[in-house]
Order: sequence, then structure tokens, then C-alpha cells
Amino acid sequence: MKFGDSIFDIEFSPHKIMPLYPKLSALASGSDDVYPSTVEVDLVSYCNHNCKWCVDPAHGRSRLEMGFVGKLFEELRFLQVAGIVFKGGGESTLHPRFEDALELARQQGFEAGVVTNGSMLHRRAGALASLASYVRVSIDGPTPESHAALHGSDDFETIVEGVVKLVQERNRLKRRHPVVGLSFAMDFHAMDLVETAVELGERVACDYVLFRPPFFEEVGAEPTMTPMEALQVRRRFMDVRSAYKGDMKILVDHWISDRDAELSEIFQADSPRRGSFVARNANGIEHVTGRCLASPLLAVVTGDQSLYGCCNLRSLPEWKFGRIDYDEGLTFEKVYMGKRRKMVLEKMRRFACRRYCTHPLSRYNEIIEYLKSPRHHGSFV
Repeated sequence: MKFGDSIFDIEFSPHKIMPLYPKLSALASGSDDVYPSTVEVDLVSYCNHNCKWCVDPAHGRSRLEMGFVGKLFEELRFLQVAGIVFKGGGESTLHPRFEDALELARQQGFEAGVVTNGSMLHRRAGALASLASYVRVSIDGPTPESHAALHGSDDFETIVEGVVKLVQERNRLKRRHPVVGLSFAMDFHAMDLVETAVELGERVACDYVLFRPPFFEEVGAEPTMTPMEALQVRRRFMDVRSAYKGDMKILVDHWISDRDAELSEIFQADSPRRGSFVARNANGIEHVTGRCLASPLLAVVTGDQSLYGCCNLRSLPEWKFGRIDYDEGLTFEKVYMGKRRKMVLEKMRRFACRRYCTHPLSRYNEIIEYLKSPRHHGSFV
């Protein structure tokens, strides 16, 4: 195998940040005029699952019309946005013209990612295999019973069938993409199912499985495990990954809640980033610096055409930049550069949104903070 053959050489490489360097440098200099590299587009605000730890609990009944989507994509291409992600707010694959939206994104030159509960994969597999860059299935429970308990649905086997169909169709087309993975949010009570999750990943022949602890207080949910139990869960993930000898990749998200991070002896003992730039009783560098400067790299357009600056803040009225309305002349750019956005952005920079944060931009914030520093020893190779 030569370099580049593996998705971990390219798609999962930490060096994929490099094309963003001009924007990171601009943000480090204090520029307000940086447009996003990625825009999450919530085609709908409704969902057919009722997930216990849903990161978007404020569901509604709205959906984007294709006329709006077409104008949005055309404008985002002009603003040099690179990636479109159909992800949150609701289950985007439920949109009656989901495949048209996916095809339009590709026609406009965007890379397109999809995060889904998997319920519609059996119907959307062909389009996704042909057009998507990645598909991540938030399945959480690796058995029909555990999945039903977490998602409030009885479609586990349909989801599994859909993932198999997607992988087979991608392979039939001899495409490198989409990269297909299963994600599992697991608490202490699901620790005995971690190996079962790995077996499910092998059964569907996906590229990777991702393990992470659930988000609790950040999404307004009551914790179901103590900090010590959360520590045991993270260690369990790592132990299973270390013991695995197969070809599929096992990823572990080392996110740690604010509550857990406050217990320094637990965090320092378990932190995968111990000794790094941020391992100072903190969940991310935002806790060290008290600011988030990377948020302009990402924007979110929700199913009611509202614009937000972070995936953790969607549907929270006080964090809304405004509403895009092309009929009224309110373009993405006009809302994005408006007074309301500047006011909200200033609060985001001060990390006033800490209570909602799951630190999706910590890695980018680390780079920006380094670029803002005196860069001692920066002259040495």
C-alpha cells in the first residue's frame, strides 16, 4: 500500500487543516471578514427519532424549499465556502427532495457530508454512494434493544440494511467516497456493548466506528453517570481500541464535560492531551484562554432560514445572527456581515456560550492562539 491509499493518510489526516491556513491567519490578526469554510444546512427541523441525548432537542416543522437552497448554494460558492454538511436541526434525509439538494451541492462544486440517524439510508443509498464525501450514521445502540431505548424507534435492522447497501453501492461504483462510519454515544450503562458495536461495524463493513461519551448538561440533559463512571467509559473505549486487530478503524472522541474537567485529578489522570497546550484542568483551549476565535470557520443555516455561528448554538434565539430571505434582499452575506452578527460574534469570542460548548473547534483555536503568540523558536525546523 502506498501513501494516500488509506483514508487515514488523507481524509482523516490532521494535516487537512493546512488549506485553511490563510483563514486561520486572518482570524489570528483579528479580521471580521472571514467567511466560513463549512456551512451546515438543516434541510428540515423535524426528525423521526426521539433520541435520549439529542444535540438538537428543539425540533420544529420547517423545511427549506429548493428555490432557497439553490440561491443559498450559489451564493456560498461565490463566497468560497468549500463544504456543505447536511447534519442537524432534524433528519435531513427526510426532506422530500434530499437527493436533489445533495446533487445540487455537488454541481456547485462543494464537498458534501451527511450526518444521519440512518433511517432512510435504504432509500438514499444510491445517491449518497454517488455524491457524498462522507456519511456518518449516529446509531448509538449496537443492538435492536439498545438502539430502541436510546432512539425511541424500532428501525434498527432497517438502518443496518441501509448501511450495508450504501457500502456495497459505493464499492460497486469503485469510489473512494463516501467514507462511511457508525458513531456511538455510550454511557456507563452501555459499557458491556462496546465490543458489540465493533462487531456491528465489521458486519456492515464500514470504514470506522466512533465512540464518545454522551453530551449531557451542554444539551440540557440530565447526566446518567458520575465523573468516575465517565472516566471508566473513556478507558473502556481505549482498551477496546487497543485490543482490536481488524482492518476497520476505531476512533475515540476524548471530549470531556465541564463537570468532569473541573475534577482535575480525574482529568489529568485520563487526559489524552496531558502535557499538551491545553491540558490544564480544561476541556479545550477555550477554557484556558476564555475565548473562541475560530467560530467564523463554520456557519449553520436552519430549516427556517435562520443563520447561526456554531452547531452548538443552533435554534437558540439569543445566538441567532438573523434570517436569510432572498425575496427581501437579506442574503447570507448581508446577514453574516450585519450588526447583529457582529454583536453575537463578540459574545462568542468571549466564550459566553461556554455552557453549550462541546468544543468542536478546539483544534482550530489552538492554531489561532499559536499564530497570535510571539512564536518563540518558530524559526527552527
